[in-house]
Amino acid sequence: MSKIIGFYDSGIGGLPYLEWLKNHTTGCSFRYLAESRYFPFGTKSEPEIKSIVIESIGRFIESEHPDIIIIACNTASVTALAALRQNYPIPFVGVVPAIKPAVAISRKKSIGLFATNKTVSQLYTQNLIDNFASGCRVSKFAMPEIVAFVEKNIFTATKEEIEKIITPAADFFKESGVDTVILGCTHFVYLEDTFKKVLGSSISVIDSREGVGNRAISLLENIKSHSDDEKGDMFFVTSAEKMPGNYKSISSRYGLSFGGEI
Repeated sequence: MSKIIGFYDSGIGGLPYLEWLKNHTTGCSFRYLAESRYFPFGTKSEPEIKSIVIESIGRFIESEHPDIIIIACNTASVTALAALRQNYPIPFVGVVPAIKPAVAISRKKSIGLFATNKTVSQLYTQNLIDNFASGCRVSKFAMPEIVAFVEKNIFTATKEEIEKIITPAADFFKESGVDTVILGCTHFVYLEDTFKKVLGSSISVIDSREGVGNRAISLLENIKSHSDDEKGDMFFVTSAEKMPGNYKSISSRYGLSFGGEI
């Protein structure tokens, strides 16, 4: 008997969030769905993204019966989370930029937001800034091409290649005078260590793994262990024909069995 925790992302961005929860929970099984058919989200309109997410989550629920789902994608969360809660009765946890934690640790009240175009431009993101960072200067930098780089190359790229692709963002934040940078895209978490190195020790780098994980844990406390799970931890895709990364290899890195298409 266990509780099944579902994760959904446009690709592999949510796996570090899954890893955090695996390390902080017991009696849980994990199911991960990568939106391989429509990766990346950055080139699509908000109505398209909402439609894709609602449809895929519906198949995910029907197939795997998760007790809770983490929408481990900033773009999907700010676009479709409200609609998901209206359409399906299970709890959802979204991933949004860690504005409030960044403000709490910023010494100079000057923070940076590193995300995709969709997240940077979303009204939802601006509302977070207005509500929690009204007394701060927020410098935004969008670099959507990094999502594809991470999806396809993060485990094969050299340190030099990774440093090169994040240098424009690092230069922007250093010139902006920020002392804290938010990784506002789950894919960017894979770049955390290199990004910290390039930025230097005077600039903190944070993401929302801990906040999302703790929120999920609090919701799980109210869910009974009722799932008779024989599958174990699994990784699925929405299209087995379209897989931008080597998903079979990547899923095994996180202790997940590749389950094919949902």
